[in-house]
Amino acid sequence: MRHGKSSWTNPLLSDFERPLNARGQRDIVTMSDRLFDRKMMPELIISSPAKRTKITAEKVAEVLSKKLHFEKDFYNALFEDVLESVRNLDNQLDTVMLVFHNPAITDLRNYFLEDYLDNIPTSGMVGLEFTDAEDWSTLKNGQELFFDYPKKK
Repeated sequence: MRHGKSSWTNPLLSDFERPLNARGQRDIVTMSDRLFDRKMMPELIISSPAKRTKITAEKVAEVLSKKLHFEKDFYNALFEDVLESVRNLDNQLDTVMLVFHNPAITDLRNYFLEDYLDNIPTSGMVGLEFTDAEDWSTLKNGQELFFDYPKKK
């Protein structure tokens, strides 16, 4: 999941400290409910610690009642960095949710799927399944379960 729409009202805030704006707050509620309706229940949610991603992940975790971990390396990470973290996940976990930033989230999605997507919008989510992988370290080709975002009907 990409974080919700951030606020630019205070130009003195660093990028890391930018909160969500009103639309971002509404959208993460909508998207959390959609995840719940899909019965997508990750065992763990891993998020960037930037304020906007932290708020997003905390709301999703609240709706899904799931364990939350903040990964400092997810802020300003390239998709390869995120992929490395995923490949090192505990193999006891079957379902994990990541909350982080563009362009890494779009690049990671495009790495696993044949069709190309230009952009995952704010509060957008992509569900991937890896049926051919023996464990997290062997992830290669994924199948898209869903691609959803707030303006999608």
